[in-house]
Amino acid sequence: MAPVTGRRVLPADTQALPGVSFVVPVYNKAPHIPRVLAQIKAQQGDFPRQFVFLDDGSTDGSLDIVRAETEGWENLVIEHQANAGSAAATNAAIALADQPYLKFVDADDLLTDRATLVLLRALSDSDACLIYGGVQRFAATENPQLQGPSDQTHVERIDEPLLAALKNSLFNPTQFLARTDAVREVGGCDERVVHSQEYGLTLRLARKWAFLKLDETVAWLPEDSTGRLSTNEGRQLQRVTRAVAYFLADYPDLPNSVKSYACKRLAGRAWKYARRRGGEGTVGRWFWRNLAAQLNFLRDHAAFADECVAAFESAEGRPVGEQAPNY
Repeated sequence: MAPVTGRRVLPADTQALPGVSFVVPVYNKAPHIPRVLAQIKAQQGDFPRQFVFLDDGSTDGSLDIVRAETEGWENLVIEHQANAGSAAATNAAIALADQPYLKFVDADDLLTDRATLVLLRALSDSDACLIYGGVQRFAATENPQLQGPSDQTHVERIDEPLLAALKNSLFNPTQFLARTDAVREVGGCDERVVHSQEYGLTLRLARKWAFLKLDETVAWLPEDSTGRLSTNEGRQLQRVTRAVAYFLADYPDLPNSVKSYACKRLAGRAWKYARRRGGEGTVGRWFWRNLAAQLNFLRDHAAFADECVAAFESAEGRPVGEQAPNY
């Protein structure tokens, strides 16, 4: 597991803070947008801010709602494009950002009132590339507690986050804030994984820099996620697997221990899914592929990772509620 060094209290709020670009890709989130925008506007703190909304071909009036609800906002950019997926939409928004820090927000998630301020204070006092906080879920009938985080929250530094990121997805977009120059240096999101903003970007950043982790909740996610990719377990796992396969192919100089660990994780998921959902018996193709990975019998890790994508083919026939998943 990646080493974690030191826990520290946030620095005192005694110096001017750098600016933040709020980056919000939007696709068919009409029912959620007014509340999401209200929380973005309500972000506390004395720091410069820019608001970038990128509509990715919404068909439910989301773009019109964004325009109406943000009328009069300063430093506002609203663009739209034909539907190209969340990764492309996020990258297009990143290209429009003009502040040194990026606060990503999914267009159905709610930021807590002090989320950006607390994340920004911690990250701007560090050489890490990003910081993320905790998340909770709420039902449509609930009014989540949107105060905080507090000034007393602690921050953990993860000096080598890559293994942790390969083990599990660490956060969704609304949970983290990142340095703009770092995100651009690694090329932003991987658009080859069409419906994925953060995972490929997380891996790219984790290869080069430390992460910070905040102890408290910074975002609330709706339990009603109809149409989202995450409602289809197979497609979600397929997306993660494909992102790792591209990552291993893009960076062949990764330590062999890292590549081996990544393939063990992918093969284990593929075997479990094939048994639970794919109709494979206890001892079948994915049992043997998993065994080969666990025993380090692999020669080409990137090719093996790409092969693991096929374990989730049965997921393609399972509906996610929309022709194109929401994000």
